[in-house]
Amino acid sequence: MIELIANKKSGKGNGAKALTAVTAYLDERAVDYAAHVTNAKGHAEALARELSATGSTVVALGGDGTFHEVLNGIDFDKSRLGLIPAGRGNDFAIGTGAASLDPIKAIASIIDGVPRDLDYIRIADRRCINVAGTGLDVEVLLKTAESKNKLTYTASLFRCLLRYKPYRVTVELNGERSDYDCIMVGVCNGTQIGGGIKLSPQSVADDGMLELMIIEKPKGKPTLLVMPEFVKGKHVGKPYSRKTVCERVKIKTPAPVQLDGEIYYGLDFDARVEKGGLKTFAITDK
Repeated sequence: MIELIANKKSGKGNGAKALTAVTAYLDERAVDYAAHVTNAKGHAEALARELSATGSTVVALGGDGTFHEVLNGIDFDKSRLGLIPAGRGNDFAIGTGAASLDPIKAIASIIDGVPRDLDYIRIADRRCINVAGTGLDVEVLLKTAESKNKLTYTASLFRCLLRYKPYRVTVELNGERSDYDCIMVGVCNGTQIGGGIKLSPQSVADDGMLELMIIEKPKGKPTLLVMPEFVKGKHVGKPYSRKTVCERVKIKTPAPVQLDGEIYYGLDFDARVEKGGLKTFAITDK
């Protein structure tokens, strides 16, 4: 039995189109399924919690925000999670190769049922599938959400940089504490955010490790001038960028935290990898 949790509003209509294609495919093959359309924030998480209790395969159809909700509701002791990307950026699927961007190929792989176990990030009592961060990315997300003309993440990024000021964060890693004046801090399972910004291009979602990316204020030049490098993933190894591979890291910050693009206030940013915790399906050639 496939329990399909779909966000029809994701990706400026991509969700609705993908749902139509997927249900037609399942109907043609007489696959036993039920489709559940989300109608509010938190609905996908509640559905995942309820439906995974039956032991059915739970399939999330939508963007990374939908994946985030379903990830937080599903019981992996009873169910596997199928992913059908239908958002605007689809950063997790593109950055990790976790699912085909073609909804028919994605559902076909789920039906084939070849298991694949990936990692996810646990932050306090929440799960994160792609990237958890604080700093500029949070401000950009807030600015994007407030924009009346729906600015893209990249456009919002450059606008925010015109007035953004770094702030002090404390990083606790391997028993040591370090302070940084940061533009952004990201704990990464996937490679990219914001519809293709390659924050952590060397991340691998099934290596049992996380990449801690710290972007500091560049010395001797405006931050805006290094953003093209950052967007293309060419910041790694530069003086203003620090990368550390780790299993756990704690970050103290005065700012909100984003998990998969969802904003959290007052969340204890204590992140650790859940090795192989994301029970999903391999992409097959059908």
